[in-house]
Amino acid sequence: MSHRDSPLYWSIPFGTWFGTQVRVSIFFPLIVLVLCLRLEDLRLGLIYSGVLFITVLLHEFGHVAAARASGGFGDEILIWPLGGLAFVQPGPSFGARLMTPAAGPLVNLALCAGTLPVVLQSEFVRDAFNPLAAVPVAFAAQPLRDLCLVIFAINWVLLLVNLIPVYPLDGGQMLKTVLQERLPGSTVVDVYVRVGFVCGFVVMLAGMGLDKSLLVAFGAFLLIMNIQESFQLRTAETYDESFLGYDFSQGYTSLERSTPAEEPPPPRRPGPVERWKQRRRDRRQTREREEAERIEQQLDALLEKIQQHGLESLTDAERKLLDRASHRYRDKGKAET
Repeated sequence: MSHRDSPLYWSIPFGTWFGTQVRVSIFFPLIVLVLCLRLEDLRLGLIYSGVLFITVLLHEFGHVAAARASGGFGDEILIWPLGGLAFVQPGPSFGARLMTPAAGPLVNLALCAGTLPVVLQSEFVRDAFNPLAAVPVAFAAQPLRDLCLVIFAINWVLLLVNLIPVYPLDGGQMLKTVLQERLPGSTVVDVYVRVGFVCGFVVMLAGMGLDKSLLVAFGAFLLIMNIQESFQLRTAETYDESFLGYDFSQGYTSLERSTPAEEPPPPRRPGPVERWKQRRRDRRQTREREEAERIEQQLDALLEKIQQHGLESLTDAERKLLDRASHRYRDKGKAET
């Protein structure tokens, strides 16, 4: 069963823009309802919802653009009540894996910067910078100014939230990328999940202290997501050394000796340089395995799509992924023979 069969991914198409298919969750109207109820004004709720939708869409297109610029790809976006999901595959370099999640908050920062002059000239500066309060606008005397205030307030909140270094936010993805570059895999899991737990508890306690139910719910959401992520990371099966059905472990049989081996010498404790080199090799192998896993997940979705709709249904980005996978298969097959 594909992960996209989950109810969380139930959605309707919203068109294909710039080679990217956009879908909207069937649960997105819930956020519209919540905004209308909290603002106690149908018109304001619809305006806030429209600005939020466009902002999240631009945020996710930032991820797609960064992935493509780094040599990767991205061709699908899902807008759902808690934000957006961009299905992207960044390039293999550290910079690509760091900039792809960072591109979304950079879009929010650019929109904040563009509307900041209007915000600074209004009497609602303090409200616009308060992430826990709605800007008291009426869209009557100065609708353009009020629109800029709403755009700034929403993007300011999204910027602050996504910079929290917690899974599944963009800040958490950036933290994980940095940790993977510096630490071995098991340590990455420990640090990554512990930071998530701490941040989740802090947000919940802050919400309780400030009597903000939405903040409490957000903290609980972070805790639940990180508990689930911790469980999945710690119970994952050992990585299968195969790619597109080819078992590369078969190539290792040529290293076996047909004659009895001599008594091996006692093991020598490696020096600090050797241990440093080994740690670098381990980190590189971990990154390569994770990259292969990410590609295989994308390939599973593509193969399912081909089975259901035929090869002609693939986009250009999806065909490029198949070509890269084919080249990788041939290259590794030659190396093993």
